[in-house]
Amino acid sequence: MSRSNGRQKYWVIGACAGVLVLAGGLCAVLLSGKGAQTMESVPNSVVATPSAAASIPETNIVVGTPEVDLIAEQQKQEIEAIVIRNSMLPGTTIYGVNVGGMSREQALAAVDEKLKQEPLVVNLLLSDGTNVYPASGEGIQALATPLEEEEDDDAIDPEMKAAEAAEEQEEDEQPDAAEEQPIGIRLKFDVEKAVDTAFSLLRDRTVPYETFMAQVNEIAAGQEVAPAPEYDADSVARFVDYLAGLLDKPAVNATISMENNQIVYTDEVNGHGIDRAALVETIQNTDPFSGETISIPLHELEAAITKDMLQGKYVLRGAYTTSFSGSTNNRKYNIRFGAEKINGTILKPGDVFSANDTLGKRTRANGWKNAGAYEAGEVVEQPGGGVCQLSSTLYNAALYADMEIVERRNHSMPVHYVDRGRDATINSVGNLIDFKFRNNTSSDIIIIGYTEGNNLHMEIYGVPFETDEYDRIVIRTKQTGSTSIKTEYEYDDTKPTSYEKVTSKGSKGYTVRTYKDYYKGDTRVKTDDLGISTYKMFPKKVTVGTMEEAKPTPKATPSSGSGSSGSSSGSSSSGSDSGSSSSGSSSSGSDSGSSSSGSSSSGSDSGSSTSGGSSSGSDSGGSSSGSDSGSSGSGGSSSGSDSGSSYGSSSSGSDSGSSSGGSSSGSDSGSSSSGSDSGSSSGSDSGSDGSNNG
Repeated sequence: MSRSNGRQKYWVIGACAGVLVLAGGLCAVLLSGKGAQTMESVPNSVVATPSAAASIPETNIVVGTPEVDLIAEQQKQEIEAIVIRNSMLPGTTIYGVNVGGMSREQALAAVDEKLKQEPLVVNLLLSDGTNVYPASGEGIQALATPLEEEEDDDAIDPEMKAAEAAEEQEEDEQPDAAEEQPIGIRLKFDVEKAVDTAFSLLRDRTVPYETFMAQVNEIAAGQEVAPAPEYDADSVARFVDYLAGLLDKPAVNATISMENNQIVYTDEVNGHGIDRAALVETIQNTDPFSGETISIPLHELEAAITKDMLQGKYVLRGAYTTSFSGSTNNRKYNIRFGAEKINGTILKPGDVFSANDTLGKRTRANGWKNAGAYEAGEVVEQPGGGVCQLSSTLYNAALYADMEIVERRNHSMPVHYVDRGRDATINSVGNLIDFKFRNNTSSDIIIIGYTEGNNLHMEIYGVPFETDEYDRIVIRTKQTGSTSIKTEYEYDDTKPTSYEKVTSKGSKGYTVRTYKDYYKGDTRVKTDDLGISTYKMFPKKVTVGTMEEAKPTPKATPSSGSGSSGSSSGSSSSGSDSGSSSSGSSSSGSDSGSSSSGSSSSGSDSGSSTSGGSSSGSDSGGSSSGSDSGSSGSGGSSSGSDSGSSYGSSSSGSDSGSSSGGSSSGSDSGSSSSGSDSGSSSGSDSGSDGSNNG
């Protein structure tokens, strides 16, 4: 080998060694992991431009001698050092946090802490044309809180105030849902995914050197590499719902009401509401940090029921009238008071009317007065006595209106204001009994209850019968059995044997079956069996004295041979409501006297009887009178009588009794009195209600 060839060889070896030393130094710096200093310590000539070959001395390479491309090797080493690094590239930011030079774990912790301390807030506004609502929720509640009107504390019912105070206390004890669920829209940050994305930057060693190094310099100048955050779908939906609660104005349907017992119609009012689906889509397609103002899409909400739909639609489906002319003033008051509570009740399709719910608990405190009511066969004074006439009258109106009867029970004994089998008792105290019916039509019904003089009217308005099968209804009843009154005696040893008093007149028992006939014109098309009403027999109760009366001691009289004359008179009376006594003269020559009393009473359901000059009385015979008329159908009318006769028919009962009392005379120096329980008793118990009702 010549000297010149040897010198060239050493130049080549030296140059290669220099390149390797430089590359090794660069790799050492990159692998040291010392934050942002890593790439900054690399000379700009190396990081930014492929110019390392400029420092390499020129060499004379002999053609055909394999030589290493020093520049390509240097570039390859530079790329490799960056690709195999274990830290973030300088200038890398994630959600605003500079993570350059950090390890993956360090970057995760730094970003989590930043988002916890300074959460990123959605920067969007939503406008309805009048107000602007920040999507962050900040200050939105002030826009949603109207000024409250001051209330007159003296005008507020004390019970209502107590209930409101209890409700507020209960709300205070509950966790604040608004605090748990913020109003504003929230974002979802996948920090782990963002760190992985940043950590994976420039890991492809196949990228051309010039392109690779350009990307390094671009990142070093500062680059946000985290993916855009996603909207939290639940918070978006909750925010839109909140706005809807502020801005939606529901449509108001046309309505019907009653004024002076006439139907009055009100106009419908259309509303508007947020197009929720459209608004959600718009928000999700908008950059959350753009600061844009989104117009809230509103659409009109039309009323489902218009005035035109209602006018001419409602007819009188069923009505019934009863009389309370024979009632006490308190009972009349209760009937009028209860009718006002029922009047104007509107039932939606499927709603159930409850007499107890509508009338409330019958107590003095609730405005009811004491009046006669049936209880175990007796008439007793109770608050609300008379309400069963309300429920019974409404029961008949509901039958004619073809409502679905949900709950109904007859009284324990017949009442005077409706025929047997057509009553409905209620009670709000103790043994709860209710009358209920369901609106089984496709539209609202309105219940009208009012009094006119001493007549109670119940009317039900709604759509006409929704069938062509029938156009009117007739109610009829049939007695299927009866039980005569029995007499029970109670004995009182504190009263004389002559004492006898009726303490309870009793009531005859009945079983009655009720039918509901459907007519098309004059043809009966079908019949519903409404079941049997059973009225108990309550015995007549009589109290009889058992204490023996003291007998008078006869006086001694002087006797003579020819006899002496004397007389004694005695009278006995039997306890009676009315009677007469006579005293007879004595006969001479004897101290004897005789008394004759013959009084017996006979009782019957009606009529009078006499027995041997004694008195007779009847214990029954109540009379009832009332219009008891009903109508049904759409536009037509039918009767409410038992026989199903035409509208305006009435039923009356006379079942009255009378008694006469006679007297018997006694002679033979004695006198007797005849006693009678004469008189008449009414079985109507005017002003009484049904069994166990309050």
